[in-house]
Amino acid sequence: MPRLFFSLIFVFAASIASAAEVTDLYQAQAPAESQTEEERQRLAPDLLKQVVIKVVGDRRAVEQADISALVTDVERYIDQYYYQQILNMDSDPPEQQLMLTLDFNANAINTALQRIGLPVWDKIRPESLIWVAIEYEGNQQLIGEGDEHSLLLQIDKAAKNRGIPLLIPLMDLEDQTQLTFNDVSTGNNTAVKQASERYGASVLVTARLRGNAESTEISWQAILTDDVERWSSQGDVQTAIRTGVDALADHLGRRLNMSISTSGEAELAIQVSGVNDYEGYSRIMDYLESLQAVSDIKVGSLGSESLDLVIFIQAEPERFRQLLSIGGVIQPEINDTTGLQYRLLP
Repeated sequence: MPRLFFSLIFVFAASIASAAEVTDLYQAQAPAESQTEEERQRLAPDLLKQVVIKVVGDRRAVEQADISALVTDVERYIDQYYYQQILNMDSDPPEQQLMLTLDFNANAINTALQRIGLPVWDKIRPESLIWVAIEYEGNQQLIGEGDEHSLLLQIDKAAKNRGIPLLIPLMDLEDQTQLTFNDVSTGNNTAVKQASERYGASVLVTARLRGNAESTEISWQAILTDDVERWSSQGDVQTAIRTGVDALADHLGRRLNMSISTSGEAELAIQVSGVNDYEGYSRIMDYLESLQAVSDIKVGSLGSESLDLVIFIQAEPERFRQLLSIGGVIQPEINDTTGLQYRLLP
């Protein structure tokens, strides 16, 4: 096999800027041999485990918890199921594969996780912009949207399985002018950050891959504010990518998930500046109401260009403050030391 080398760049920006709602968070899919009830019952426990890992965001936390009662009673958590014929790109040549999809009840799953003591990673999650550079048979290339490359498809699939929203760069003339293959392969994070500004992404990560399709090793690095995480993944290309993305999701999940309590509420009073009109007010309220940990919001006052709010949350306030900034709606004031002053983003 020809030698394959590529670098994936993802760098966690110091201030998380944008996020997206994961709409299939409580959904899982697997190949099925038939459409019988017995086959569905056989696959359901593993699909439920996939959803639990995706919702919690941290495999280690799930592995350390006792979810046996939840898995044993899997049928009560299923809202609906359906079958599809999907072209399996992993087979050679690609062929049609029967797939079972299970949709689980979000409220029931969350309640069960709360009883077990597992945290929940909110459905509003930071977006990750992925820069991919490939060196194949002597050709060096940055690939992006519009390039039907199998590596992008594998990365996208692995990210969806873990509930990570992805952004793929356009690789148009502007991108090509601002970022080169050497910038990516040598870890020029200054150039990467500058090229990424137009996308407003929250997450940027670096990984370096060496080897070939059968034997691959990837060295990963993630910068989370002032913390740097490093890990590696090995195996064939598909396995190395999946393992590396799993580790990325674990890092993000541990940082952003939170234990949601149904036994009591905490109050968080914040002030948001830059609220000049009803559109700005609506953006703030819609965003806060979309967060799973928020049970109620009360408006304290609406002054000239500022909004005082009392947010009732079923979570630890400090963890919730971290979550507040990822939606691209409000951002902490730079000079604020209380964690209570925010400003509305454009």
